[in-house]
Amino acid sequence: MSPKVSDWLPRALVESVLIVVSILFALALDQWQEDQEIQELIDRSITNFVNEVTQNRSRIEDVGAYHRGVQQILKRRSANGGLGSIEFRNIMEALQPIVLTSSAWETAVATGALGRMDFELVSALTLTYNTQQRFDDNYRSILRTLLTPNSLQKQNLELTTYNASRFVADVTAAESELSVYYQQTLNILQQNAAIPE
Repeated sequence: MSPKVSDWLPRALVESVLIVVSILFALALDQWQEDQEIQELIDRSITNFVNEVTQNRSRIEDVGAYHRGVQQILKRRSANGGLGSIEFRNIMEALQPIVLTSSAWETAVATGALGRMDFELVSALTLTYNTQQRFDDNYRSILRTLLTPNSLQKQNLELTTYNASRFVADVTAAESELSVYYQQTLNILQQNAAIPE
């Protein structure tokens, strides 16, 4: 004998509703866990950025006074008849490139954390790291050019000393600019991470 629809329909409806609710709950739980993992990735990335930007800013500020001193020496020596090639080489070789790191940026790009961060924060980080890269590239290439054998020949040394003085002035200006970018980026990072200043 077949059961009546009125006997099994309410039970089937209740079971169907329970199954749908269970599936929706499982999907919501899965989404919540995914959101938590993404937020954890963002928080770790922000912490990495804070540490790295703080270190890079310290490196820039530590060497800034030295570069301003070199700039004054080059100006004075240019005004008083210039430098010999050995003295010039010694001064310029002491201007070792500053080691500015970008591993937090590279990690955030590789993990996709940047795509999940606040637009204003990503914009500030992009500007800061692009400025840092330009500073590093210019610093290394111009310093190499100033130290080429042709630049150190006696007939070129006066012009090379002048160019070196301009280079060091540009470096100190770029260091000041980069230091400001670092501070502004740190402020935005601290707002996003709720880290006390």
